Amino acid sequence: MFLKRKNGFTLFELIVTIAVIGIIAVLAVPSFKNLMASQEAKKNVQILNSVIQLAKSQSVTHRTNTVLCSSADGSSCQANQWATGYILFLDRNKNGAVDSGEKVIQSEKTGLKYGTLTWAGSGSAAYLTFRKPNGLPIGSNGTFTYCSSVGSQNHYKVILNDMGLTRQERPSSC
Repeated sequence: MFLKRKNGFTLFELIVTIAVIGIIAVLAVPSFKNLMASQEAKKNVQILNSVIQLAKSQSVTHRTNTVLCSSADGSSCQANQWATGYILFLDRNKNGAVDSGEKVIQSEKTGLKYGTLTWAGSGSAAYLTFRKPNGLPIGSNGTFTYCSSVGSQNHYKVILNDMGLTRQERPSSC
């Protein structure tokens, strides 16, 4: 007499497998979240540096002031919306606002999930202006601060000096 073999898993085998997968997932989620926060911080710092360099070059190339300001909608300046996004535009009438006929060079949505981005400048303006003859910031030296909600190892500062040069720091707290 031949024995029939059944292919499949027992209920016990399935329960053990699901439990092992659950334990692995619980251990992996915090590390994955930390990795994602680290990548978000690094990406936004790199983009900020490149936008600042673009602002300097565009002010010289177009022979007009360029403005970098925070923007929630990607088309006009709004105060303290750096965590939502920012825009770079040619400010021909030097009023710090996007008017008709003024070209938006770059619009960036930050899409921050693991932190916040703020600007603290030396002047009273909530935006940065780069002047036309040389691309230097007009009274806009200050600091962009990215504060991570996941861990202090992901905090960054992008410091802009009055010569338009940037440097990065990794503060231990925000």
